[in-house]
Amino acid sequence: MKIVIAGGGTAGHVLPALAVANEIKNRINHAEIVFIGSKGGADEKLIPAENYLIKYLPKADFPRKINLSALAFIPRFSTALIKSVLLLRGANVAIGFGGYVATPVYIAARILNIPIALHEANSIPGLANRVGRKWAKVVAVFNPIKGWENQHVVGFPMRDSITESAKLSGQKLVLAKGEARKELELPSEGRVLLVMGGSLGSQQINNAVIEIVSALNQANIYVLHLVGTGKSTTTERFDSANYRQIAYLVNMESAYLAADFVISRAGAGTCAEIEAMGLPAIFIPLSIGNGEQIVNAEKFLNHGSARILLNNNLTSEKLLSIVLEVNDSFAEFSKVAVTNKSTKLCAASDFVDLIEKEIFHSPKGRI
Repeated sequence: MKIVIAGGGTAGHVLPALAVANEIKNRINHAEIVFIGSKGGADEKLIPAENYLIKYLPKADFPRKINLSALAFIPRFSTALIKSVLLLRGANVAIGFGGYVATPVYIAARILNIPIALHEANSIPGLANRVGRKWAKVVAVFNPIKGWENQHVVGFPMRDSITESAKLSGQKLVLAKGEARKELELPSEGRVLLVMGGSLGSQQINNAVIEIVSALNQANIYVLHLVGTGKSTTTERFDSANYRQIAYLVNMESAYLAADFVISRAGAGTCAEIEAMGLPAIFIPLSIGNGEQIVNAEKFLNHGSARILLNNNLTSEKLLSIVLEVNDSFAEFSKVAVTNKSTKLCAASDFVDLIEKEIFHSPKGRI
């Protein structure tokens, strides 16, 4: 059985794709799983690390305005489509997670009459999945999407390490938190603020946080700062016991377990993990694409477990004010975050169940 999986560029597309691939592999050890991705994206590093085969398409994202660079889109997209047709030959299903890589794959699958299954993580779907949905036999989503018929709300496919950590409670959670803090060289007592700027990091967030570390320490807030590869900042003026800087962390479950609250962008994957772990957050969403990060963050704002600081309004002073607000009312924010913890921790399994049922017409676990 040949299964083609498309969706690359950012970790928000790649990580759920890997979670689904692993679920399929657990059920069908002999399955031939081929990823289609993009050079220079998170998929180029993450997918081979999991020992999956990946083939690359030329970057052909749709131009948002007409200019000279947009003229190159047609030949690039044509090349991507032809290569997709060749890669999909003999496939039993094409599974997409959005992103510009998925668009030619969906069209190629349509041409070859190969069934399509897709997962949309954002509250506002991107162009690729809006195209693919028209032909898909299985449409799975993280959150309900207005106007989409026959959608299945399965949640966000996450790494097993995250979902297992999210299930911890009581004394087991207390012990795991202590172990995570020891692993990351953080104080066993006190409040820890996790700072991250998405899978690639954010220099803008990094700079704002560096300016307020001393004030945070004075408020007995310790900082675990994931700055992103190549985005390190000077730490000479900080006490290493109160501030920990890491470029990139593979075992993110340790960071979530160690933390009490979070500063973050608002990509779908990050939001899903924060929701699963039941952590209060300060979101600094990017106003990119269709504005999906802002919509993703608003869900938490409406619950009362988060505050939002728009990226265009980001200053160290405003960020400090919001962090101290959440810290001062931490018990309230934390209670709401825990109450609204995601219970959809089997998204990868549920998505594959749907593929089995709707495409292969097989009972659960019998692709």
